[in-house]
This record gives sequence, structure tokens and C-alpha cells, in this order.
Amino acid sequence: MSRRALRLGVALAALALGCEVPLDPIEPSDLYFSMSGYLDASVDTQWVRVEPLAQTTAPDAAPIDAAVTLVDLGTGAEVALTQRVRSFPTGPAHLFWTTAPVPLGARYRLDARRPDGAETSAPIEIPADGSFDLAVRTGGSVCPTTVVVSGDQRVVEVQARYRVARPDGQVAEFRFSHADSFQRLDDGSIRASIYFADDARRMDLDPIRPRGLLSAEVVTAVATEAWPDPVGLALEDVLQVEGFGVENGVGFVGGAVTEREPFVPGVIVIGFGPDATVLPCTSSR
Repeated sequence: MSRRALRLGVALAALALGCEVPLDPIEPSDLYFSMSGYLDASVDTQWVRVEPLAQTTAPDAAPIDAAVTLVDLGTGAEVALTQRVRSFPTGPAHLFWTTAPVPLGARYRLDARRPDGAETSAPIEIPADGSFDLAVRTGGSVCPTTVVVSGDQRVVEVQARYRVARPDGQVAEFRFSHADSFQRLDDGSIRASIYFADDARRMDLDPIRPRGLLSAEVVTAVATEAWPDPVGLALEDVLQVEGFGVENGVGFVGGAVTEREPFVPGVIVIGFGPDATVLPCTSSR
């Protein structure tokens, strides 16, 4: 699995998880929407992606005709989400957002309804505990940057996020999933590795002298047992795969808590002083 942008990407690869093969979106089906994303109790704005399963594979930049609602299963309260269409390298994405508070331990249902009444729903569980043990090992001569989450936690995502100033004065934001690097250690902890050079190439940056790099941070998310097993599995892997609790649709929407930690991109330093050689921190070495 290659490193990919977070959560809102599209993956059609089958998973070796005992699930059915991925949905073919151009075959007749009684499934109405695909859903992806998660509710994060650590932030004040929630985003999910909802796409219609139409009889075409062509992306459509127009808003979709759907009402997306978040239902609190504890209180019965309903919140209507607002649609926003954003462009990504893979094409337009139909995102729905809300600033409604998401408390720890809450249980929700996400509904997407067409004008004709056809509906897709997904259950969501928010973790009851908002804290976890996180260690980030980083620095100018540390390769790779490592992220370790200790304890009995379901780690579901480790993302490297970057802000880059472009020559035209615009600031670009990049998010790369590193869930493909997950390793389970002997003590049960989960470790992820971030090789900055691999990310830098995707951003058209020099991995040794990344001019324009404004910030770099790692975002780590943990979730409940409702989430698929973490090792080697990023969120976009379950998009368009049946069997993860979405009724009359495909994909997965989970609940999580996150922590953010700034980091210094790592390099490899060989030698000392003025004769030292600096090499990029890349997974291919």
C-alpha cells in the first residue's frame, strides 16, 4: 500500500478481511450512497464524505441531491449537515460538515437520504476516553520519524500534515496517511514510521532543503473496537467495500479522538562537521 492522502480518498482494492469484493459502481444495485470519514471528539468541526452510487464512474463537481443528517441515538437529537464540494487530485469530493459538539462516549447514526426517500445509514461510536499515551521521536538527524501509541488502544490513523507556501503566494495543505507502516510491538503498542522524503516528493519539495515548508505535524487517531483492525489499514481502504455496518450503502464512518504533535522532518547524517553528508530520509533506503 502506498502512502495516500487521508480519509477522503477512493480505494477500490479488495481487503483480505473476509469481506465481499468491492462494489462495482456501474453495476445495477440497491445500494444508494458510499460514506467515509469519522467524527472526532477532539475537534470542533466534523467532516464526512458522502457520494451517490450512480450508474456512472465520471466525477461530478455539482452538489449532490441528498439530505445528510446526524442522529444522536442517546437523545434523539438530529443535526442537518451542510454540503461543500472540494476538488482533490482524484476529483471532486462531496463533503458534509457540522460544528455540533461530539461528546466522548456518544453513539450516532449518519443518514443520507435521496428525494425519493431512498436512504443509507451508518452507525458511529465515539470513544469513551479522550486521552492516550503517545510518543513521537523526531529531529533533524532522526530517520524515520516514529510514532508509538502505548496501551490497549485501537490505533486507526497516523497522518503527516504539512503546510507549504507556493511561489504564487498560495498556501497548500497536504495530508498523508502512514497507516500502511503500522507495526504491533511485543508490548502491544502500535508504531508508525514517517519518511519525510517520500512525502516531500509528493509535494514537489526538495527533501533536504524543503523551501516553503511552513509547518509539519503528526496527527494520531484512536477509536473503538467498532473500527476494523488497524495493522496496515487506512480509512480509505474500507470505502466502497461492503460489510462494515453501512446499511443500503458501502464504506465506513467511525468515531475517534486525536492528538497533534509538531515534528521536524528527519534526514540521514553521515560523518561529522563540514565533511558530513546529508541524505534524505526515505523508505527505499
